[in-house]
Amino acid sequence: MRTRTLRTWLACVAMLVLMAASQANAGMDLPMSSIYMNTHPTVTNAWEPWFKEMAKATGGEVELTYFNPNTLCPISDYYDSTVSGMLAIGAMDCPRNPGKFDLSNVLELPGLVPGAECGSLIISDLYAKYPEIQAEYKDIRLMWHWASATYQLHTTTPVRTMADLKGMKIIAWNRTSINILNALGANPIQLPPTDNYLALERGMADGVLCPLAPIVSYKISEAVKYTTICDLFANAFWAGMNKDLWDGLSDGAKTAFTETTGKVMARRCGVTLDEGAIRDSETLKKGGHEFIVLDAAERDRWIAATAQLRENWIAEMEGRGFKNARAIVEDAFRLRDQYAGETGRGFKM
Repeated sequence: MRTRTLRTWLACVAMLVLMAASQANAGMDLPMSSIYMNTHPTVTNAWEPWFKEMAKATGGEVELTYFNPNTLCPISDYYDSTVSGMLAIGAMDCPRNPGKFDLSNVLELPGLVPGAECGSLIISDLYAKYPEIQAEYKDIRLMWHWASATYQLHTTTPVRTMADLKGMKIIAWNRTSINILNALGANPIQLPPTDNYLALERGMADGVLCPLAPIVSYKISEAVKYTTICDLFANAFWAGMNKDLWDGLSDGAKTAFTETTGKVMARRCGVTLDEGAIRDSETLKKGGHEFIVLDAAERDRWIAATAQLRENWIAEMEGRGFKNARAIVEDAFRLRDQYAGETGRGFKM
């Protein structure tokens, strides 16, 4: 009851902020929130500098303020809260709302994304080209997409080949991880991130498949001493504005938003995540953590073992009426090849 009352109060506060912002174009203070804490490198290195750029570009017409997750509304409600206006700008991972962003989740195909920057550009271009993907965000003003850092394998014993992985109990955070681990011959165990450390420490699991940063924040690195760099997949994220607020902006403010978001912000977000993963890996190396990088031939074997998952995804999307599913996949891999050479990666030897 107390939690419900608190949420209601916070919702009222958020609504009052947005109502005040909508009264006049001068001095709008727009709240933004995402899954990230305010100390996250994407917030500090991409969004906070952008807040200052927007204030300068609009002559103070637009002031952006960041709120930590669950401050203004529950994280599971971020899309709906952006639609309703409880959030001026909401941002969240696409898998958070199953069935809502089916086509955007193409980034989860094994072997597609080599790094966050590349993945961010892939999903940005796909959104620009395909009305079916645009329709997933029809109730908000979509500002930009970006991709998570890539998923790596973190284990208690070294994994250098697919044979080493066979039969290992690996923690999975989502359905995509479960499907990939099954295809690779491992035994997936689905657990929330907060339970990973104890499961590993007590011998209930042999590893976890996840991006690099969380193994530090969730203390997983205290229980695993090996990371196999395999870049298996990434998650898509969205950031969007309430439509009514967008419509109420001056032409100058709209231009400033348009020029600083889209692929520009997609790239900035991706770079912060790749660079953050590199920093985390360097810190872990200093503590004795061992990194194993699959050679090209071995990684090809891993991706070949998961190839059926690509066909399964296409068949599932076509079954839901998305006749361009195969074309979207083919374009995604073409864009991967186009951007991979010019973008970074979340690990350096």
